[in-house]
Amino acid sequence: MLTNLHVMLPVSLLIALGVLLPRAAGAASADQLPDIQHRVQPGDTLEGVAKRYLKDPQQWRALGELNQVRYPTRLPVGSTIVIPARLVGYQDVIAEHVQGDAQLRSPYVGKDTGWQRLVQGAVLTEGDELKVEPGSFVTLKFADGSSVRINEKSELKLSEVRKNGRTQEQQSVVDLNKGGIESQVTPTIEQRRKRKFEIKTPMATTSVRGTVFSVSISDSGQAITAVDRGVVAVAGSAAVRETAVKAGSGVSVQNNGRVGSVVDQLAAPSLQDNPAVFEDADFLTIQLGAVAQARQYQVNLARDADMQQVVRSQRFDTPVAKFQAVEDGSYYVTARAVDDQQIPGRPALQAIKVKATPVPPLYSSPAPGGLIGISDGTLTCTEGGKDIIGYRIQVADSTDFSRPLTDSGVVAECQSAIAKLAAGSYYWRAASVRKAADGSQDQGPFSKPQAFKAGTNPASLSADALSPGNMDMPYQLQLFWTGEAGQKYNLQLARNEQFDAPISTVQLDQPRWVSDELAPGDYFVRIQVLDPSGLKSRYSAARKLTVESAITTNDGTMLKSDDGKPVQSPR
Repeated sequence: MLTNLHVMLPVSLLIALGVLLPRAAGAASADQLPDIQHRVQPGDTLEGVAKRYLKDPQQWRALGELNQVRYPTRLPVGSTIVIPARLVGYQDVIAEHVQGDAQLRSPYVGKDTGWQRLVQGAVLTEGDELKVEPGSFVTLKFADGSSVRINEKSELKLSEVRKNGRTQEQQSVVDLNKGGIESQVTPTIEQRRKRKFEIKTPMATTSVRGTVFSVSISDSGQAITAVDRGVVAVAGSAAVRETAVKAGSGVSVQNNGRVGSVVDQLAAPSLQDNPAVFEDADFLTIQLGAVAQARQYQVNLARDADMQQVVRSQRFDTPVAKFQAVEDGSYYVTARAVDDQQIPGRPALQAIKVKATPVPPLYSSPAPGGLIGISDGTLTCTEGGKDIIGYRIQVADSTDFSRPLTDSGVVAECQSAIAKLAAGSYYWRAASVRKAADGSQDQGPFSKPQAFKAGTNPASLSADALSPGNMDMPYQLQLFWTGEAGQKYNLQLARNEQFDAPISTVQLDQPRWVSDELAPGDYFVRIQVLDPSGLKSRYSAARKLTVESAITTNDGTMLKSDDGKPVQSPR
């Protein structure tokens, strides 16, 4: 039963249920961590050291005996107090979300096993180090419910992860050496006095008691802090006092440790120009409203509104974010304007849906803007892959397709006739349909609308309209009909009325045809009208014509009757 829980339930819920999670390869357990060497500072007492380190501070006397302390309230400054690991309240940290490639190193496992790949659900503890590679993201969940999302290209160490078992005070300190992290520390009012949560960089320390904030190190070595909710205290390495940074503000600490002025965050960029559903199978393009004074724009894409399960994150120089495509599904986008100090602004949040597969078919005929006839015109597109079971084709008189004029429904072949349309200008689009895992039909997005024109085909000629000429010559057929200026004609000749094996097909520029190369016998002729617009009629009904043989003299001349007509030889 517990195995099924691991598969079906999120990591946070597994933690709440007390389900054991795998310890990361190379990660240390509490009994493998080293003893702590505390160097005594002025004012330290044995009881104060115990409150800082021990899971049960009441064991200060035992700590004194282990260290042979004679005067608990007068510890020699500069001396060392050894705190056994078994007495320290080390806490576990869970890798709740791992996207891409992250590496873990735990230097306290007997021997250093080097960097190893971090897997989702792994258990970490104090002393563990992480490297998050480009295009990757990690979210860590602390035992007190706080979470830290580690951005790509980041390096950090869990320098303190402890809990005082008697006072319930949480101690969480993260050393950030490169990159950036975003923290959510939201304890209850009662817990605020029992929590130490710090993000340390080489040039500054950011301390909180309950807030949502971010800390990052710029390429030039600045430590950037921005606060979305609550208050943080920022202490630069060269500063005498802490600087309070409230929600909606940010501050930059120079690489010399000097704290800059607290500034208001830039306004959140608008996300209202984006569609409700993104259908591009190649890219995910997000439009942002431009923000005055913005130097860049930070855009994150995650599977949850808290941005703990980030799948894409990048900064862009213009208010257009273009990511590589993601899987179909529901996502959340946050966007921030970044000022010239590289302080990220207030976030804009929007839920989006991606539905880009199966990809739509490609248009085949007609060409864009092409003309096809109503009586014989067919919209055709390319066939899809082996998982495609059908297609859906729509026609409308506008590109928004709010009221389609025709809808093929799901059809087996990627084509649709236009016989129900009147002459005019239209748009068409097509979608692919596949079978989902549950057996239902899964339709992908429609292709972008393409224009075409529908025209009235020329009228088909009747058999009676095909008038044979005078049969004064043997082996000769003559045919005439009425046509319009500019029209051309396809004429087919066959031995049977079905035209299953035409003898010939010729194109004519004039409405007449003469042939003197046919053997005696019965023939069938039909004609198709080709209009200058490019449209063509259906073939006419077949007209039967007969070629008669004639009697010739010895010198090869034709024998004629008294009325001058050739004398036909008997059949």
